[in-house]
Amino acid sequence: MDARLARIGRLAAVAQGLEREGAYNGAKLLRAALESELVRYNNVEAPSGGADVAAALVALVAELGADLPPAVAALLPAVADHVRAGRTIPLADAPRTRVCRACGEVLLGDEPPATCPTCEAPPLSLREMLPIWYLDPASPAELLAGVEAGRQQVLAAVANVSNETLATQPAPGEWSARQTLEHLLFAEGLFAERIGRLLDEDEPNLAARAVWAETPASDEGTLATESTAAELAAQIAELRSATIARLRSLPPEAWDRAGMHPEWGRVTVQTQTSYFGRHMASHMAQLSAAAAGRLPGR
Repeated sequence: MDARLARIGRLAAVAQGLEREGAYNGAKLLRAALESELVRYNNVEAPSGGADVAAALVALVAELGADLPPAVAALLPAVADHVRAGRTIPLADAPRTRVCRACGEVLLGDEPPATCPTCEAPPLSLREMLPIWYLDPASPAELLAGVEAGRQQVLAAVANVSNETLATQPAPGEWSARQTLEHLLFAEGLFAERIGRLLDEDEPNLAARAVWAETPASDEGTLATESTAAELAAQIAELRSATIARLRSLPPEAWDRAGMHPEWGRVTVQTQTSYFGRHMASHMAQLSAAAAGRLPGR
């Protein structure tokens, strides 16, 4: 077994042992080390590109299918088809998923059962698996601080940097700062649109858009190519300022205004602010490094 995979397994097992003994803060520390190992391992080993990711998933199912939870294994071929085609994966093909913390049973469906069918644990023992960390819980105050910080960081990243530098890729196949800004501008427009609809309409039906798969505007020939990188950053900041102003004016209950999304199911003002705020945050190191002519951490 790969040494890193062996470390991951040991960290998980000993953390669980600490939890069972009531040493919760010790378990917390080991799970932080475990998460660090997982991130670093995935950064090296994760497949990239729709065709390669789909092929890796198909190979995984062929090799491990008998060892996977049957309900999960049954859904993965359709998931591979969506990934191969560059489509988002609708909730119908990947329903809400929970794992029993007591026995490991995987449960699919909108509502949890009265008890785990394997070990009889109650619903509070189930952990819901979120589609992406962008949706981790956060308070409105935390989200407002984060989305405002993102606005400032975008402007700071391109300040006093030439358009030539901002349009230069830091390495073959890596986005330039300008291309990252084009992607962020697309996402920011979608953020503003969704918040507007959630606040102005009752239970709107929202369209799924693959923000993660949208290529930069320079590859699409869109109108954004007529703007300089600094202008793109200013457009992003302007859109975000308007959204922040609207969010700051909301009474507490308005953060729960909701709509339906074909990929996520029921979404709220709060979860969409979390998603788009963290989406921008996930690109900040990429943007700042590219503006400096390098890759993140190098």
